[in-house]
Amino acid sequence: MAALTVALMLFIGGCHDVEPEQGYTSSSLYRTDIKTVFVEMFESESFRRGIEFDLTPAIVSRLELHSPYKVVSDRRKADTVLYGSINRVIERRLAQQRELDRPLANEVILVVTANWQDLRSGEFIFQDRRLKVSGTYVPMLGSGRAGAEREAANELAQRIIEQMEQPW
Repeated sequence: MAALTVALMLFIGGCHDVEPEQGYTSSSLYRTDIKTVFVEMFESESFRRGIEFDLTPAIVSRLELHSPYKVVSDRRKADTVLYGSINRVIERRLAQQRELDRPLANEVILVVTANWQDLRSGEFIFQDRRLKVSGTYVPMLGSGRAGAEREAANELAQRIIEQMEQPW
């Protein structure tokens, strides 16, 4: 019994780490010195117009939901600005019907460059960060390219917000 008590005391004493050097932490994934973000409308360098109207609101809603930052509508009141451009929109067939040469499944790929700048110092938190995502659709099931573009825009918004997290 005494051996069990000694073993238990050593186990409890050995598990206590007052100041961990590395490992898990409960601190925020986001920078605490930033409170507000102004999100500019993303530009489109592709010939497909309208995707920026899906991407920018998706970024704003994801920032509000998944980060501690407040999105502001006045650039002068913001600590930082997030902006970028849709560089390319690529559409390709994933599968097709052999006999009729009709597409069965297609993919829309969006390539975006994002920038996040601290307006107080003028320094870039990240610059020219290139992201690429895709969305799929099946025309025979009634889904269309617009739905795939929205799917890709939502995925891009999530990836951009993840880029705003501090490195581990």
